[in-house]
Amino acid sequence: MKSRFTKTVSLLLCCLFVCSAAVGCTESNVTDTTTEAVTTPETTGEAATAETTGIETETDPVTTEETVTSEETTTEEETTTVTETTTVEETTTEEETTVHTHSFSEWTVTKQPTCLEKGTEERKCTGCDETETRDVEATGHKFGGWTTVKKATCTEKGTEERVCSACGEKETRDVEATGHKFGGWTTVKKATCTEKGTEERVCSACGEKETRTIAAKGHTVVTDKAVKASCFKDGKTEGSHCSVCNAVLKAQEVVKAVGQHTYNGSWIITKAATETQDGEEARTCSVCGEKETRVLKYSDNVTQTPVILGMTMLAGNRVLVYGSTEPGSVMRTVINGSEMMNRSKDKYFYIELGIGGKSEISVYAQAAGKKESAAATVTADPSQLPGGGNVWGGRDSRLFYLPTLSFLTGNRANDYEKSTIKQLGNVIKNNTIKKIQSLTGKETKLIYVIIPDPATGHYQEHFDYVQNSVQDPSTSLMEAFISGINGIDKDVYAIDLMPTMRAHKDEFIYFSTDTHYTELGAYYAYLEIMKTVKKDYPNAKVRTVQNGDYNIVYRDVAGGDMCGMAGLGMNEVVPFFETNFSETGSYYVSKRKDGIKSAGFGPSGWQRDSSINSSNPTVYFLGDSYGCYILPFIGANFSKVWTNEGVLWKYEMDSNILSQNKPDYVILLICQRNVGGNFMGNLISQFSMSLG
Repeated sequence: MKSRFTKTVSLLLCCLFVCSAAVGCTESNVTDTTTEAVTTPETTGEAATAETTGIETETDPVTTEETVTSEETTTEEETTTVTETTTVEETTTEEETTVHTHSFSEWTVTKQPTCLEKGTEERKCTGCDETETRDVEATGHKFGGWTTVKKATCTEKGTEERVCSACGEKETRDVEATGHKFGGWTTVKKATCTEKGTEERVCSACGEKETRTIAAKGHTVVTDKAVKASCFKDGKTEGSHCSVCNAVLKAQEVVKAVGQHTYNGSWIITKAATETQDGEEARTCSVCGEKETRVLKYSDNVTQTPVILGMTMLAGNRVLVYGSTEPGSVMRTVINGSEMMNRSKDKYFYIELGIGGKSEISVYAQAAGKKESAAATVTADPSQLPGGGNVWGGRDSRLFYLPTLSFLTGNRANDYEKSTIKQLGNVIKNNTIKKIQSLTGKETKLIYVIIPDPATGHYQEHFDYVQNSVQDPSTSLMEAFISGINGIDKDVYAIDLMPTMRAHKDEFIYFSTDTHYTELGAYYAYLEIMKTVKKDYPNAKVRTVQNGDYNIVYRDVAGGDMCGMAGLGMNEVVPFFETNFSETGSYYVSKRKDGIKSAGFGPSGWQRDSSINSSNPTVYFLGDSYGCYILPFIGANFSKVWTNEGVLWKYEMDSNILSQNKPDYVILLICQRNVGGNFMGNLISQFSMSLG
């Protein structure tokens, strides 16, 4: 019984201890005493059991105060360990066990918190004087608004501060510099063409000034056009000046007058003399264009009767009458009661007539100072005449190649073709000239030369049925290309030969029986090329007729390629050049028997060294058949000349020629009819893109 009671009490004490810890209370009726073991009588059954919640238990009516200690009691059944002590009163009467619960007062501050340091507060149990404490968080500063201590300027930072109303603590911060508040720029010193200027602006806040340099404007270049020397009046070379400051940028040089006129054609009767009135004949100087006239007196002498040498059909079912007469005669042709006037070309005439059927034709001639000749008469039956090829006739014994008529009546530069010219221009500027100069290692120049076809050069000499459909040739593909390419780069030129050929149209600059220009036409083209060269090489020597380097002679030769087209053998008188200087090298001539120099059939690697001053530039020349007649002039005036294999009709540039010989110029020369329409797929583009 005692062992069982001891166990029960131990369990009860453990429960009380746990409950006391749970509610934070101290023991009830528990005292610190000397512990000793208490053994109660043994009980059995339910009487020995007491619940830990204070349920009454009946015992012997003996009051016993016992102390239960933390000790280990061992029975046969179990071992119990007690870790807390308490005092339990056991009575023989009914008794209640009570657990104390703290009842705390309100929290009171024992240390006030500051802005930065924590405070403390506590509360006490009203039942047992138990005291509990806790921290009170720092209040933090109670800053007011920011006030300026030092104002920020344009370049320096300012300072602001604010003060805590609780503790007086101050906090400061930087205020960023405001930066200058500049006004607009005003000019202090104007820039000129060659000197820099200055302008300034002022800060409205602090008065600080900021200045900057205005770049020199550079000259505004105005070209002073060349003044062509007449035979008796000096001219000037092209120069330039600045239109702003009037500084001379390129001085014009005097071109001395030759001192005499140069006539390359026959006297032409402009007004026939009659028995009652004098006539007039004229000729034009090929240098200055001055016209010389003389009175044509009536003479009893009669012009020789012209000789009709043949007839053939031309394009459009028109008849060509070909013959000879006294040089420079005025030709009067009568057919079916109608007459028309023409001139012979030297001693030959080529007269185009519109004939509906079989007709009688009468041809009269009147040489200068003579009476009109008797008629040369022939019957023309179009159905019996040969020909019908690509030839048509014009005024004053001129024949033209039919396909070139399109340059006058059509073949205009439309928007598409102009766009391809622009594309090709970009290729030439950004690729062609750069690759040429990369291969030569120098500022090699590139020149494009397009020779106007005879139909274009002599467009005013067409009959009315052609002129009625002729448009302004300035809108042709040739003119559009030249205006679009010339000057696209400082080292790229495109030479406009139209004004030159028109200025000499009354001279024998084109064949009448061939689709090319004569040596005289090539000579004028060569002079224009050399004008361009002298812009870069002002000291280059130029061989001319006026300086006595050449003589012009006229020869009666067999007709050219249009004779075969027309189906009629014809002759004509054409100019040739004889040199008065020592030539070096040789020309490779064609099989022509008329003595015309043609450089079109040479071996590979043809090169010519000129006898001219070695200070003259060198050239790599490419061209079509028009190059046959100009190459002798090029070869005599450039110090060295290189061409492709075969000399002509090879339009792709050879990179080896460029890299090995390093020419000063590359020239492409072609005639107008070889220009073509699409400038990204024609012969010019083939040349321009040949280096890749």
